[in-house]
Amino acid sequence: MALTLHVCPRDRGAVVWASGDVDTNVAETFQDMMLSVMRRQGPSLLLDLSGVSFMDCAGLRALLLTQRRAGMRGGSVSLIAESPAVRRIIDLLGVRDVFPVRERLSELSAILLSLLSGAELQHYQSVGRPAGFRPGPLRGVASPPQSSTSWWACP
Repeated sequence: MALTLHVCPRDRGAVVWASGDVDTNVAETFQDMMLSVMRRQGPSLLLDLSGVSFMDCAGLRALLLTQRRAGMRGGSVSLIAESPAVRRIIDLLGVRDVFPVRERLSELSAILLSLLSGAELQHYQSVGRPAGFRPGPLRGVASPPQSSTSWWACP
């Protein structure tokens, strides 16, 4: 299943909802996207991974590296929801303490209400890249998609 991300800015960071598979095929793209979000929005990310249907060790590694980079920038990656697949890999590998789980229902409710009240999401898609290419800051992509990973950002 293709990985889809929805990104909404908040103070010093963003809320990111993910759905689909985070596996060897998309782990590097997932990590690059999270880094781009941190560059644009700030180093504190709240991740809702309840829609992730599968995560392997490569996906977890991308998540751990994202957490490390957020920490280096003075932020953190907090899980606000996780699917059974994500919970399983985190618990199996014993990294539960690395990701604080935060209950921020009032903050999330406000964000969800703003989304539901007609705020349009901007659509971004990742594109294939040559070997050794390191992406710069996130930009909207006008060329046809060459990857099965897509994401949306709140205006």
